[in-house]
Amino acid sequence: MAYIVLRVLREYRPMAYYALAAFLFVLSQLAWFLLGRVLCTASNQRIDGSFLATILETAAIGVLFLAWRSITEDSWDDDAYYPATTYPTYPAYSSP
Repeated sequence: MAYIVLRVLREYRPMAYYALAAFLFVLSQLAWFLLGRVLCTASNQRIDGSFLATILETAAIGVLFLAWRSITEDSWDDDAYYPATTYPTYPAYSSP
């Protein structure tokens, strides 16, 4: 993956997104296993580590989508599906 993104596509932003997604995923696993009991007792059993882990994993999935979109955005040919249209211009309105 890194070879294709860095060498073939010569893009650096997606690799930053991938690193951020990996960091968020590691944080979610740490929240799940290490902070679960601490959060549960601190919030009187209202929030546990799985809640924070779910939020962090959702953020990691969102960042993966951003990485995918930044790689594929230039390869979509929008003109084939959405041809450019010109809108008519109307003269300025003048009161009688």
